[in-house]
Amino acid sequence: PAFVTATAALNIYWSDDTLERQTLAHAQTIEAALHDTAAHHSGSAYRGRGMAWGLEFADPRHAGRAARRAFELGLLVETSGAHDEVLKLLPPLTITTDDLDEGLRTVQRAVYETA
Repeated sequence: PAFVTATAALNIYWSDDTLERQTLAHAQTIEAALHDTAAHHSGSAYRGRGMAWGLEFADPRHAGRAARRAFELGLLVETSGAHDEVLKLLPPLTITTDDLDEGLRTVQRAVYETA
């Protein structure tokens, strides 16, 4: 049953270019939000591709504090990097625009409140 369901889902997602276009648009939205966040927080930088992005902090403690605050606000994010200095964003490919926007606002709030 699982393979049947997965096959049906893939057939729907790849039946046209909607998912691809949505993914590209969402990637631009994420990049713009992280650009704004990094511009207002010295010692941070962002990078990524597609729907996988990270916000790197010069002080690794800030990534952990921001991740904890985001969790308190209802968003699960994690840290990564050699010293857990990166706040990692990996939204699902099927996320809605509204949910993505809400998640990015939450990330920004968490970063600003823990600066």
